[in-house]
Amino acid sequence: MSDKPSLLFQFLFLCGAICLITACVKSDNTDLDTKVRFINVVDGPSQDFYLNNVLVSNSVGYGTNSAYAVTAADKLYTILAKNTGTQNVSDSISEKLRVGRNYSVYYYKTSPQDSLLKIYEDDLTPNGDSARVLFINLGYTLRSKVNIKTPAMTTILGFGEKTGYISLKADSTSKMSFNLVDSANVVDVIVPTIFSKGKTYTILIDGVTKGVGTGKLRERLITNN
Repeated sequence: MSDKPSLLFQFLFLCGAICLITACVKSDNTDLDTKVRFINVVDGPSQDFYLNNVLVSNSVGYGTNSAYAVTAADKLYTILAKNTGTQNVSDSISEKLRVGRNYSVYYYKTSPQDSLLKIYEDDLTPNGDSARVLFINLGYTLRSKVNIKTPAMTTILGFGEKTGYISLKADSTSKMSFNLVDSANVVDVIVPTIFSKGKTYTILIDGVTKGVGTGKLRERLITNN
């Protein structure tokens, strides 16, 4: 009979040791997640994007973007853009990606010869009653700044500038218009029916880079969530 308590004690001790080992293994995992996506604003070869020399998104063409990729957070990353299928580096930047954040990396031109990478943090906090919209101007060929009018604000954006997030009703009252400051009579319109409550959007302002339309205003809507 005296063996039973001893066996019970050994069993409980073994279980405790297993739990302790498991807990130690879990606490050693400090690589929590972050999300990053890539947006190509260069009218040229498609791009492959790398984090610390690991291919994350491939063949991202002009006017398109990748989905958000999940990667370990709180690490310093070297972010590379390369012409698809080659080792030709278009540009590189270093950035620490923090836990629980969402980032967009833009690949865009500053002149006909020069292109670069720029990273911004995305705020995807939903607003259940409205849509949230951010505007960014990356149109280096545009002849002047861009005038933006919405029911919530009127603002002027120069090249490389962006707004904060604004809230818009997802109904017929939220029409927005765009025009170059030096071409007030040429107006582009985005209709509000494309917006949904609780969604977050980026409106990327660009300019035509080739042909007779060079310098003409164009806009692109990117859904963030």
